Amino acid sequence: LEPGFDEGKVNEEIERVSQWIRDLGGELLEVQRWGKKRLAYEIEKKRDGIYTLLLYQGAGAMVKEIERRLRLNESVMRVLTVIHVPPELTVAQADPAAIAAAEEADE
Repeated sequence: LEPGFDEGKVNEEIERVSQWIRDLGGELLEVQRWGKKRLAYEIEKKRDGIYTLLLYQGAGAMVKEIERRLRLNESVMRVLTVIHVPPELTVAQADPAAIAAAEEADE
């Protein structure tokens, strides 16, 4: 978000996006406010920005619409959408018996 926003304006923008997610059938799971940080490079002659992470789930079409709306929102400087893989789904925490069975099946 724009670096000059006060806490009220940041809250307003977060609530706006949260409402879009709900209206489009998604579910907001978590909001992390990272605060004002230095950008990796200047954007529109600005060196800082307010970073906010919104973790949500929804269908692919909903995600595309949220991205579209964010890109059209002049308060938002940049948008990055990634697919979140919960830690419980990583291979490192998989059941050892299942891993052994899969390895035996490959032989």
